[in-house]
Amino acid sequence: MYVGTGGREVMRLEERPDPVPGSEELLVAARFAGINTADLAQRAGAYPAPPGAPQDVPGLEVAGTIVATGSAVRGFAEGDRVFGLVGGGGLADRVVVHERHVTRVPDALSDEDAAAIPEAFVTSHDAIVTRGGLRLGDVLLVNGANGGVGTPR
Repeated sequence: MYVGTGGREVMRLEERPDPVPGSEELLVAARFAGINTADLAQRAGAYPAPPGAPQDVPGLEVAGTIVATGSAVRGFAEGDRVFGLVGGGGLADRVVVHERHVTRVPDALSDEDAAAIPEAFVTSHDAIVTRGGLRLGDVLLVNGANGGVGTPR
């Protein structure tokens, strides 16, 4: 968590009760979380977390194991490895996420790598394929800075 705005000096370690998932939510034991520009902006006071998300715990992308499910969840079970986007709180040990905002981690992918996918890669796919209509055989030119999408592994 953080107290106030600023750099590392506002970060604090704090014990809190585990959040309780709503009927369509999952409680995920976070193993890894990504750090994004939005997390830094949130801590600086320039990017508030959405309503319902922890306002003082950054973290938008997370990978881990489901430890509890809401009563209406049918597609996931305790013990499933998942990764996805949260409104905030991804840097906590436990985070609640709606079941529509996660997917299973493929066996060939580590949790560490999975935690780095949602914000950069899923957002790019949505912009280019879902919204932009790019199809197999089309050509795409990406010009300029590419942020996390262009990070070599």
